[in-house]
Amino acid sequence: MLSARAGAVLLILGLEMGCTRKPPDTWTEVDGGVRCEGDPRHLACTGLYGEGGTGWAARQPGPGVRAFTPGLQLWSDGLEKSRFVWLPPGTRVDTSRMDEWRFPVGTKFWKEFRWKGRRIETRFMWKRAEGSWLRTTYRWSEDEHVALELTEGERDVPGTPGFEIPSQLDCQACHRGREDGVLGFEAVALAHEAASGLTLGQLAEEGLLTHPPGQAPLLPGTPVEREALGWLHMNCGVSCHNANETALASFSGPRLRLESQELASVQATGAFRTGVGVPSQFRPSLGAGGKFLRVAPGDGSHSTLLYRIGSREPAVQMPPLGTHVVDEVGRAAVRRWIESMRRTNP
Repeated sequence: MLSARAGAVLLILGLEMGCTRKPPDTWTEVDGGVRCEGDPRHLACTGLYGEGGTGWAARQPGPGVRAFTPGLQLWSDGLEKSRFVWLPPGTRVDTSRMDEWRFPVGTKFWKEFRWKGRRIETRFMWKRAEGSWLRTTYRWSEDEHVALELTEGERDVPGTPGFEIPSQLDCQACHRGREDGVLGFEAVALAHEAASGLTLGQLAEEGLLTHPPGQAPLLPGTPVEREALGWLHMNCGVSCHNANETALASFSGPRLRLESQELASVQATGAFRTGVGVPSQFRPSLGAGGKFLRVAPGDGSHSTLLYRIGSREPAVQMPPLGTHVVDEVGRAAVRRWIESMRRTNP
């Protein structure tokens, strides 16, 4: 596993950003709404609430904007989230490779974050040309009157448990883990029983996939195994710990993404093959004794994966970006999985 947030940032310092910019204000307030005149400096101008800012006052998704909730959730320090997608009329998602969806030019995604009901930020992705996505973030004002573009991020947002709005650099670090740069809107998460809104089944039924799956990619194993594998997939594997060469932790060894062709059994998954019983070079402390494995069957105290997802020390924590609070529910799920395995001799 990658060991530090600093390492994550250094790894991508030389990469082409393609999204940081400081345009002039291109909007004006009109009778409680917003009139847009160019680049989307204001969230109302992205199309989420209708084209040209027409639906800003009502805060209702515009025509063709679909809500979706993946069945597997990325931990965001306890904030509530809503997600939306807009596919250009008459287009389909290229699913010829079920684990690497490619989206038609013009596709838009939004992800809204709330703390105790108050909107904090909304992230926006827009595929403007093949191979070129605009990725940016909008910061809501305290009274939610406006939501303006914020490209440099913000640490420790007031009124939240230390929530961090990512910079453009941090966005690029995670989204490079998928070939077309989209996280969460994918086969495994949308096929999960907890998914709602625009699910995999709904996409297939509406003819929005070029190659709808003959069988939904469902997680294998017992409820305990499925919960742990799903958490590791979404929080560690989708963006970082997978085989994509541009993924942040592709070089580190663990493969925690659930690939659709590896779901026949728990033992066939990358998380099991590259984690269970595999020696770890990481040590929790200089004084720690015994043999440490990435996942030590039946022994959470010698499982470095469990230790690192339960830490928020900068040089230790996993995931290394986007979180300052431990997901205790997710950590408990991984611990139950480890403890459910037959213990082996150290």
